[in-house]
Amino acid sequence: MHYILCKDDNWTSILKKELTADFTKDCYVLKGFPLIKLPAETNLKDGYIAFSSTALIDAALVPDNSVSKQAAEIMADLSSKIEPGSKINCHVFGLTEKYGILETGRAEIISGKVTQALKKKNIHCPRKGFDRTLGFLQILILPNRSVAVSFIKKEDLASYQSLISPFAGGFSNVGDDLKAPSRAFKKLIEAQEVMGIKISETDIVVDLGACPGGWTYVARKSGAKVIALDRSPLAKELMEDKLVIFKKEDAFKFEVKEPVDWVVSDIVCAPERILELINYWAVEKKCKNFVFTIKFKGHQDYGLLKKFKNIAKEVDYNVILKQLNVNKNEVTIMGTQY
Repeated sequence: MHYILCKDDNWTSILKKELTADFTKDCYVLKGFPLIKLPAETNLKDGYIAFSSTALIDAALVPDNSVSKQAAEIMADLSSKIEPGSKINCHVFGLTEKYGILETGRAEIISGKVTQALKKKNIHCPRKGFDRTLGFLQILILPNRSVAVSFIKKEDLASYQSLISPFAGGFSNVGDDLKAPSRAFKKLIEAQEVMGIKISETDIVVDLGACPGGWTYVARKSGAKVIALDRSPLAKELMEDKLVIFKKEDAFKFEVKEPVDWVVSDIVCAPERILELINYWAVEKKCKNFVFTIKFKGHQDYGLLKKFKNIAKEVDYNVILKQLNVNKNEVTIMGTQY
């Protein structure tokens, strides 16, 4: 089975509609939980599921038992899938009704037993970070204490890049920053983690619709030079920053002579306007990386996601389309040039 998770149970029905429209009508919803199961024969390769936080691809199911016996069954399932001497990403987490995604308790115990058993086979799991050049093991403890086990080989990982997450269970918790002009700064922090690439001090970033400056703030903390466009000024500290070039211009009419490193946008506008931006910046290759928030007024706008999915398959970028943890009624489309 494939196990598809979303941010919380408020989004399960919307996720089901998306899966039904794009993949299969054979969806099983785990009532009361942000989880949907799909048959293993459903082809998710190179697919986009906007309202999914992460996915366990072609997962085997280990029934409820003692932790030791479950760990042994997990290792038996993995024995022919992971080469000795490998390094792999490993997420072990539980799905609970009260607390959502948990990496403590039973998940922590199973994680310890499995990682120790893997070490004996000279297979190592880095404790921090997520490396998209490595294979990916996910172990999900379901509410009935059965366990879903999914392993994606490193050579297959690129085919599922928009479905997986660098965070266990797809759940991130970006810390607060009281100096940031707005809480929207968290979106760009999370997006960079999801993309696996960071804004650097040598980069030039174009921030479209920048006011009050949350995303410009993130780029400047990374040392980048920012061209910020908006009708209204940014926070005072950013307006006084010599490496922030503020332009009181229409973000939809701004053009560049040469490609920039990043273009980012958290503009409040109709999804169709974001398609305009993608056509200019991505289709015409005016940037190396992009991050755009797609904001919806209501459920009636969700059908427009098909247009974003189609364009994602056409542009010369590795594209990820995902509802970030900090997104509200919106999803984020991100791309890195090949």
